Amino acid sequence: MDLEDLKNCKYGFTHSGIFHADDVFATAFIKMINPNIEIVRGNEVPNNFTGIVYDIGLGEFDHHGDDNETRENGIPYAAFGKLWRSFAKDVYGEYVSKKIDRSLIEAMDLSDNTGKPDSLCLAIAAFNPVGKDSSGDKEFALAVDMAKNILEHLVIKEQVHFEEEKMVKEIYAKSKSKEIIVLSKYLHFKDTLPGTDALYVIYPSIRGGYVAQGVTINSDTIELKKPFPKKWVNELPSYLTFCHKSRFLIAGESLEDVKHACNVALKEEF
Repeated sequence: MDLEDLKNCKYGFTHSGIFHADDVFATAFIKMINPNIEIVRGNEVPNNFTGIVYDIGLGEFDHHGDDNETRENGIPYAAFGKLWRSFAKDVYGEYVSKKIDRSLIEAMDLSDNTGKPDSLCLAIAAFNPVGKDSSGDKEFALAVDMAKNILEHLVIKEQVHFEEEKMVKEIYAKSKSKEIIVLSKYLHFKDTLPGTDALYVIYPSIRGGYVAQGVTINSDTIELKKPFPKKWVNELPSYLTFCHKSRFLIAGESLEDVKHACNVALKEEF
């Protein structure tokens, strides 16, 4: 099935009974692409069913077979991951599709395939009705609405990040100092600057003054290339107003103060 087929689908089919984050978010994503689709839940796919089938039936968008695929990092796909892999790049572009798979869907797929605890999966599971008097369809619809809201906001956020990262690349290219980068406002830099010589990024604080943040060694970790000096946590220098105990963030009253702090930090040992 391609994107146009999905856009024109009248029906989707997934399993009934207890629902999980996988089938809930898969349904939310399908509805984002095709708002008019009607989702049917059941124990077995009807023989004459025409539409998209997922998380049941051992087809293209199920993951319960022995031949289920895994990502390059070894994390197995679940239904949502397979749907996202098939359609998200064409809808949102490569940057957004990769970012959301890595930040949201991988953990969800791993949980659904292995039972590994995951906070979002736990939150979605809480929507399931208690007792046996409900089919769960009403609760499923409520969970889907919440998942759709989350996913829509996450897409918007990553689209903004994509544009900001392009701006950061331009600022870095024009910057005389490649180790200390100054931004006129906060821009998402965590996917661009790790691969450069940048160690610290300075930008205006929404609380007033300026802050500087350390650059991580890559976009998938919190490990910094060079944390701010350890002694600043308990012995704050006069030109700073704050140093986070994790040494990734400092703050000062002026741009000059924070620039000075970053230049001092460059010369300090870890």
